[in-house]
Amino acid sequence: MAEQHLAVIGAGPKAAALAAKAYCLQQEGVPVSVTVFERYEIGANWSGRNGYTDGIQRLCTPAERDLGYPYLPTHSTGVVELMQSRFSWNAFQTAAARPAGRYSAWVNHGRRPPSHCEFTNYLSFAFEQAAVVPNYGRVTGIAIEDGKWTVRQIDADTGDTVDWPGFDGVVLSGPGPAMKKLPTVYDLRVFNGVDFWSRLRAVRKHLPKNRETPIVVIGGGGTAAAITAWFVRSGHRDQPIVLLNNQAMLFTRTTNFFESSLFDDDETWLGLSDQDRRDFTRRLNRGVVWETVTDLLADAEQLTLVPGKADAIVHSGHRPGARLPDLEVRYTNARGTSAIDAGLVVDATGFDSWAFTRLAPATVRNRIVAEGRDAVTAKLRADLSLPFDEWPRLHVPGLADALGPGFGSLMVLGSMADRILQPYIDDAEP
Repeated sequence: MAEQHLAVIGAGPKAAALAAKAYCLQQEGVPVSVTVFERYEIGANWSGRNGYTDGIQRLCTPAERDLGYPYLPTHSTGVVELMQSRFSWNAFQTAAARPAGRYSAWVNHGRRPPSHCEFTNYLSFAFEQAAVVPNYGRVTGIAIEDGKWTVRQIDADTGDTVDWPGFDGVVLSGPGPAMKKLPTVYDLRVFNGVDFWSRLRAVRKHLPKNRETPIVVIGGGGTAAAITAWFVRSGHRDQPIVLLNNQAMLFTRTTNFFESSLFDDDETWLGLSDQDRRDFTRRLNRGVVWETVTDLLADAEQLTLVPGKADAIVHSGHRPGARLPDLEVRYTNARGTSAIDAGLVVDATGFDSWAFTRLAPATVRNRIVAEGRDAVTAKLRADLSLPFDEWPRLHVPGLADALGPGFGSLMVLGSMADRILQPYIDDAEP
């Protein structure tokens, strides 16, 4: 059997799910290996030490939707049993290294989703169980050599550039950096959905002293809501806050059998129209706010939702004697163009899921530009890879909404791993 080698860029939940499933397949005699590349640490976007979160927030996903969920016997019942016994959330909670009683305490507290920081501990547990140690350092690019991918990385310890050749496929994971949609003036009082969490000391320092000047949070999805909830949770519930987004409302995600089951049901999903799929994803995945967060926002005493599309963050003048220039957010809605004076601004409009193209060869980038992003994502293959036969596989689960609403999130990590690994299992067969 020909051994197949898969590279995963980013040591987050998708990498952990793939490493775990590959380990289980290896125990069944399938020669598939996973090599992981990571710039900072395992679960970097969840730990609270690298932006994206403070680590204290709870997951929006139930803990039972773990690295193996939904535990379908795609490969064999042996793989399913091993995933459950070695890599499940229950296995993590009952591991010998964990404090006694952790599992029963979790059940007695209502099986609440873990905090982001605790989720990072779970990912580290999975990598250890799978005997996969990430290669640390910034990945600067991927190239094709002799029909396979080479990953180029700057080693975190030595600073040397290292080439890792011989990969049959590459998985590009992670949400990408904060998007830069708006013209924005340079100002220490302006934050985005990533650096807000890594600059919390600056956030506290620059909170408006004038109680009439609001904090402005731009965006209507989970990131904007989580940031707004942080102000409430951190003792600023009486601070004036304006939440600026197109619909002037937050779509709340609650537990619902029909909606939840659609994340697992490929056949029903593929029976929906393209528009229905987009609407579902926007309402229950990309732009969703969980009920626990909206309950916290209900405690905000001066929270205002304003409809509008933000146009720019600008300096609007400099009053005599003022230490800093005035800051405002300009926006447009059905009533025309307006502006909001702001003491602090957070642009939480989302992340650039196409940032991975900066790592790809120019030929791949040019092909995406020529065909158009929408056309490319509409034609993604069943293994969540770009539809380009002339290159080895490039898997982009974060863009695979057309194939299923859960592949870009934490909802069906087990099925995501099955999809991606299947062609390598086929190729490994003699």
